[in-house]
Amino acid sequence: MPATQLVFLHGFGEDERVWADFLPFHTWPYPTICPAYAEWTDCATLADYARKIVSSLPLDSHFVLVGHSMGGYIALEMASQFPERIQKVVMLHSTFVADTEEKKINRDRTADLLEKKGSAFFIGPFLPNLFATVSQELIATLAERYRNLPAVGLIAATKAMRDRSDFTTFVQTTDIPFLFILGEQDALISPESITRFVKKSVVILPNVGHQGTYEAPIAVAEAINQFVHV
Repeated sequence: MPATQLVFLHGFGEDERVWADFLPFHTWPYPTICPAYAEWTDCATLADYARKIVSSLPLDSHFVLVGHSMGGYIALEMASQFPERIQKVVMLHSTFVADTEEKKINRDRTADLLEKKGSAFFIGPFLPNLFATVSQELIATLAERYRNLPAVGLIAATKAMRDRSDFTTFVQTTDIPFLFILGEQDALISPESITRFVKKSVVILPNVGHQGTYEAPIAVAEAINQFVHV
């Protein structure tokens, strides 16, 4: 019988190090894997990211995916392309809805800014928008950590997110169990934008923005573990 492993997929503007601030402080029922893809430049679409990540995972395993933001978009692609290998999916501050035209324009602006000014110029102002209540010291620490992320990798990710498919129908009809963990004060993805489409398992974290692993780590870990054990 194939082993089960937990795959944690990081978001945009961060890398696999984000999980080092979260995973060691909680107990998990299965081994954890944290793919690193912030520096990738050879993936034109999120489907490309998904295929490349799956090719790096153990062949003899099934997976529970936990995708934060962009990581959730990749998780959707993994679940749709490889449903026989994906047991469950946790969408952590992430959505199945494609970008609006306005959002696509903003993605283009982000890519242009990154190309002209670089990662350090972008990351500093970007990070505070992800939090509802958190110390400036933490934001400064994360800004220093991620200021040297390759701009070419961030640009590739930005364009892939801009052009991603809509997975509303997939999430509504798939037999793969989904859990949505959302921040009540998330400025990027509101709970209502999810709950209006699905009746699946939803956990809404009060007084939390887009970074629940920092703002409510115990609640996030408990929600994931409970979902995995169901």
